[in-house]
Amino acid sequence: MDFLKLYYDEALKVFYESGGCEEEFYWLISSMLVRYPAYKDELEIRRKLMDLIVQEVKGKILDAGCGLGILTFRMALKDRVERTVGIDKSQELVDFCNRLRDRITKKAEFLHGDFLEAKFEEEFDCVVFLYTLHDYEPKPFLEKALEVLSRNGKIVIGDFDINGLREKIRTFAQKNELKIVKDITVGKARTHGDFYEAFLITIGR
Repeated sequence: MDFLKLYYDEALKVFYESGGCEEEFYWLISSMLVRYPAYKDELEIRRKLMDLIVQEVKGKILDAGCGLGILTFRMALKDRVERTVGIDKSQELVDFCNRLRDRITKKAEFLHGDFLEAKFEEEFDCVVFLYTLHDYEPKPFLEKALEVLSRNGKIVIGDFDINGLREKIRTFAQKNELKIVKDITVGKARTHGDFYEAFLITIGR
């Protein structure tokens, strides 16, 4: 399903409903496209990380910091996935994603809130972090993920190794007697002002 076209159409609708004009549209799009060469390698790696995460998951999934919800929807479209829940601090993004549920899949739902403070009434087979943890200390996020993880569940992290993130995740797994099921390097790209390796780590109980 080419739901990215739905994303574009809905975003365009939001733009014009909010009073945007054609001149502003071209200015906004041009300002993004002109920067594409500088971000091309990073975007390609983030797409690879998304593809790998989709392959990893099954059952009930929690997407922490889901942003635009593209990964959340992609996971929900898998046969092996029962349900996905995306949570994000941005009310605008959550509302936008929920507007698309009927046209993509109702197996995905989106919640507005802070992942660390949210109270979940269920357990999840996978908790996913894509391009979410590099600006934070990962420990409280991983601890929260363990709280909502099912007995045989796993945590899947795809990100760039900024601020020693990869080693911090490994250390957390070791101290909590968790198994590192997968730990692979996906590539290297310029992001946050320097070149960093991207990685995928899957942690199991």
